[in-house]
Amino acid sequence: MNDTMVKDFQNKIVNAGKADLLLINYEMLFVTLDEAIQAIDGEQEGAFNKAMSQANRLLRELSDNLDFNYDISKDLMAIYIFVSKQLIDASIIFSKDPIISAKNVLNTLYTGWLKASETEDKQKPMIANGQKVYAGLTYGKGSLNEMVYDSTSSRGFRA
Repeated sequence: MNDTMVKDFQNKIVNAGKADLLLINYEMLFVTLDEAIQAIDGEQEGAFNKAMSQANRLLRELSDNLDFNYDISKDLMAIYIFVSKQLIDASIIFSKDPIISAKNVLNTLYTGWLKASETEDKQKPMIANGQKVYAGLTYGKGSLNEMVYDSTSSRGFRA
């Protein structure tokens, strides 16, 4: 992920609700899997290993946050284990076919979560005292500038 993508994801996370955080995790996972496929195409083993390591961390984040008080969590865990095995296969044989298969499965889940998130109240971000970023308010020569409005003197988590 380049610096611009990281900054975009950070801005999304600050303004995200509960369901949006899940969707952002999937989106970051898709980006890293695409990077792994590009690394295979370019025969860049180091970049491939870095992307696969990041993808495994993001997949682990999804599985670690399952609430097993609900029966669907067991099914989701089975799917995440399948995807993890696909990523392991891709790492062993340095092939993009298992990654594409994993992406197809994850895309089906992402589409379902996207539909489910439409019912969530979008007005309340999880991070209450994060910065508000407005893009498009000012334009620089040849680029779009962002303006950060910080109405609070302290940000972050409160202990």
